[in-house]
Amino acid sequence: MLLSEKTGVGQKTFTIALAGQPNTGKSTIFNFLTGSNQHVGNWPGKTVEKKEGWFTVNGTSARLVDLPGTYSLSANSTEEIIARDYIVHNNPDLVVVVVDASQLTRSLYLVSEALPLGVPLVVALNMMDVAHKKGLAIDTAALEANMGVKVVPMTASRNIGIAELCAGIDEAVTDGKTTRPHLSTNISFAGETATALRNLETAITGSVPDGYELPWVAQKLLEGDREISGMMNKRMDKNHLLALKTLIPENSRGASVMANARYAWIKQVLDGCVRGRPGAGTAIRRSFFDKLATHPVTGAFLGLLVTLIGFVLAAAIAMTSVSIVHPLFVAGAQWVQSMAGEYLPMLTAFVCQGLVPGVRMIFGVSVFIFGLMFFIGFLEDIGYLPRMAYVADIFMSRIGLPGKSIMPLFMGFGCNIGAVMGCRVVESTRQRFKTIVISSHVPCPGVMMTIAFIIGIFFGPIAPVIVAATIAALLLQTLLSSFLLDVTVLKRGKSGMIMELPPYHLPNWRTIWNYVWLHFKAFLQKAGSLILAIIVVVWALSYFPTGNMADSYLAIAGRALEPVGRLMGMDWKLLTCLFVATFSKEAALISMAVLFGLQDSGGSLTHLMMADPFPKVGSDAIGHYLATTVSKPSALAFIFAILFSVPCYATIAAIYYETKSLRWTFGSVAYYTALSLLWGIGAYQVGIVVF
Repeated sequence: MLLSEKTGVGQKTFTIALAGQPNTGKSTIFNFLTGSNQHVGNWPGKTVEKKEGWFTVNGTSARLVDLPGTYSLSANSTEEIIARDYIVHNNPDLVVVVVDASQLTRSLYLVSEALPLGVPLVVALNMMDVAHKKGLAIDTAALEANMGVKVVPMTASRNIGIAELCAGIDEAVTDGKTTRPHLSTNISFAGETATALRNLETAITGSVPDGYELPWVAQKLLEGDREISGMMNKRMDKNHLLALKTLIPENSRGASVMANARYAWIKQVLDGCVRGRPGAGTAIRRSFFDKLATHPVTGAFLGLLVTLIGFVLAAAIAMTSVSIVHPLFVAGAQWVQSMAGEYLPMLTAFVCQGLVPGVRMIFGVSVFIFGLMFFIGFLEDIGYLPRMAYVADIFMSRIGLPGKSIMPLFMGFGCNIGAVMGCRVVESTRQRFKTIVISSHVPCPGVMMTIAFIIGIFFGPIAPVIVAATIAALLLQTLLSSFLLDVTVLKRGKSGMIMELPPYHLPNWRTIWNYVWLHFKAFLQKAGSLILAIIVVVWALSYFPTGNMADSYLAIAGRALEPVGRLMGMDWKLLTCLFVATFSKEAALISMAVLFGLQDSGGSLTHLMMADPFPKVGSDAIGHYLATTVSKPSALAFIFAILFSVPCYATIAAIYYETKSLRWTFGSVAYYTALSLLWGIGAYQVGIVVF
């Protein structure tokens, strides 16, 4: 095996893969080793997050690849396939498997699957402090001897064992001690399992492609692994395939046999290595707070309260920061206006009415995202987030979502940007994407303010009925969206939820900071640039050709699409207001005053979005004008059309950042465009009958 690759004259670098089950402290170790020398991206062709970082071991540069957290190396999820394919195909110099010392029987299962891959292996025995509190004493030397690989005891949250892990890595890769463990020397199966595996190995000898270990492929065939089975079917002739099928169970018994065999091996490995009785320590007793946090009733209220507090704090920090820097933006725009307004009017308009408000908007969004990511990282690090998921899972499972989806859905009532960014707490890619789509049509304050304004004008006596109808429509559409996603783009890979409650612990501020800064920086680089580009387009559409929004290309587009608007009983003005809501839900009301001729546009839509609602015309005047020019069926259509309209452009940018997929981003936009049109048409038809 090639242990290193040249990166410069006299300089070498090693590639190390970091693997582990969720909640074993893998991210803490990654952050301690790499510090700020890390970046986040996507696995090629996948929408699963990929983290890489660099650190130095004894003067040698090492690239650390953080593999997705996974309980096994089967083909049950995208994360599992990514982890094992990277080990097999990318041939890392070393694999470090992080293990929870307090739950060895469960967390050594991943080691039992990694050993047959034949890669150099080091086991990071993390969370030793938790094991001691549970009354467990672990003989790491005996454990190392039984497994045949290096074992490093650690408590990464306290920076204990990091230096020893680096020494173990250095010994494994730079000193040439890279013996590749094999099934025959590390795991021994007995009885029928051993016989079945030997027969399978004999049947596939000579057909296993390069990079794959014969024992590991045999195990996966016995399990019924669909990826490995498909690979071998393409490499063997019909006679060999027929012989192979007689050795592999047609039902799930093979998977159970292998699981039982691996746990039997784990029990054998741990024999004589672990002393003490779990529960002997006092810390295993559940605290009063934990009982409240996991109770179906009190846990639900506590989870909603914690989420509300976190959201309010993040929003308060964002609004305070914007109010502090707002005078600087105003002064800058005024200076540009005074210096170049007379000589370069178009450029001045772009800077003052487009660029300056846009940068201010990005600043406010980014500060909010920073606070939100800190809140999520904090809850995840202290161990409370899984409790929220545990309590919410009973209800959320009824609409096809995991328990952790409750937080982003609840955040959507405050801001859809926060809802989309909050979806990263959902581990499953499939469920995360579904949550992103569904949370995007949770009504934010801008939507609720606009709907309340229209309801108050047209439906005063029956306002409660209209409000109840919108709530019923939201619940119905949530169920329909979940169902449609399940039977179309997300129909493959349906799986249950593995619920795990890690122990509480004090926050590791370094880990939280690295988590926040890594994702905040990536958001600014990717979503921030997209937001700025959209702002420029919005300014141009609402400014040209006359410098007045009422005569702009935006209004021209509204007139051109008026035949579509008639299906919902809307003229071009209402249709343009609906289109404006795509850029900012709050701006829909402001644009009404401009398009109905009750207020001067001030130049462009981006300029209006930075102003206070109705600074020159009272809402009563607009209400009176709408009541005399718009019918009740048209108003009802507008309410339901904006309720399910395309999320604001900043939310669209967040969707792109979270999914790393233009297909999902544009697909979401198309989906909500269709929803807005269908609900608007339906509401208009109902309104004609009722009113």
